[in-house]
Amino acid sequence: MTACSDPAPPAPPPPVEPYFAYDDPIGPEPGAPSQYHVAEMRWGDAFSTCASRIGVNGREVDELVRALDGYVDFTKCRPGQWFEIERDAEGNLSWFRYNASVTDKAIAYRGPDGTLAAYREPVAVQTATVTVSGEVDWSLYAAMDAIGEEPWLTLTLVDIFAWDVDFFTETQKGDRFSIVVEKRFVDGQFIGYGSVLGAEYAFADRDRKHRAYRYAFEDGKVGYYQANGKAVEKAFLKSPIKFASITSRYGMRKHPILKYVRAHRGVDYGAPRGTAIWSVGDGVVTYAGRKGGYGRVVFVRHANGLTTRYAHLNGFGPGVRTGVRVRQKQTVGYVGSSGLATGPHLHFELLRGGRHMNPLALVSPPAPPIPEEQMERFSTQVAPWVAALGTVTSTQASSG
Repeated sequence: MTACSDPAPPAPPPPVEPYFAYDDPIGPEPGAPSQYHVAEMRWGDAFSTCASRIGVNGREVDELVRALDGYVDFTKCRPGQWFEIERDAEGNLSWFRYNASVTDKAIAYRGPDGTLAAYREPVAVQTATVTVSGEVDWSLYAAMDAIGEEPWLTLTLVDIFAWDVDFFTETQKGDRFSIVVEKRFVDGQFIGYGSVLGAEYAFADRDRKHRAYRYAFEDGKVGYYQANGKAVEKAFLKSPIKFASITSRYGMRKHPILKYVRAHRGVDYGAPRGTAIWSVGDGVVTYAGRKGGYGRVVFVRHANGLTTRYAHLNGFGPGVRTGVRVRQKQTVGYVGSSGLATGPHLHFELLRGGRHMNPLALVSPPAPPIPEEQMERFSTQVAPWVAALGTVTSTQASSG
């Protein structure tokens, strides 16, 4: 298995503009340790409950809530967030910091007039662009974990190539991936990812490789494209579930409940109960409810006379009901076992002009390419990511 090409975080670039801009004056820093106290939010805590554990009384809580209005929503405090206070020699609350996250810190301090003033503490975030690579042994999740990357990067890679690769049924031992991604640091500590700028997924046993590069249009729209400007996005996704195994294909089969052979007019995907199900394309929900052996089912009408059906659902996606418009990758339901089903799975059907067809045989047209007049700008913007992935591929080829 190939290790991450950048095993240690690179030296951060020169300081950038603060992540949070502010205009308010900066108050005093914490003083004597003997007057300094820290508390962490626990499950079931309200801010006042947690604050009381370090001696902050009700009047002081009200004062802090008023001073930090617009900086901290104390009704949304979460476990793991923490705050600090300092008291002066007379025991009066003089300084307070709320640490919502590494990059979200708000401070209140008592000014000369005796009132609390507040500001958001500026946090300098450094961004480094790195290339990570790995090889699949038994799953993409495990391969990404083996090179020290987090699940977010796996899910983002799946999203980028969702139109071309079914990452449960098609991945195999020896597949390789490389990703050019921004990593964000505060004081040398990794705090999360920025954008995925380029990605490649290469299958092990056939001459099939997918590449995608991030392009930001002048109007702010962002998409992923091949180096020649063709869109990675297509009208229909490869699969309605990110990670699921095909348990029954399109064609004749013996029904597991009815016990006689009949046409299976869809594809069954096995996945844990509650797994989110995507709409494979933009469309309008023509039916959402219960229907005989389908159990809970959603019908979506798409362009070009196509209709998709999602059956045996445990429940419906947020806002999904008859008559609403849904977008590609929108959750229309959750895996269940309603209707004639022996266990949790998705029964997925595709129809054209009212006639069933094999969903796995659908050839989906791509989205519009980069406009000709923007190709020069596109090529310039993605050139570094093309070069980065080309270097990785050359290194892999020479080392093999």
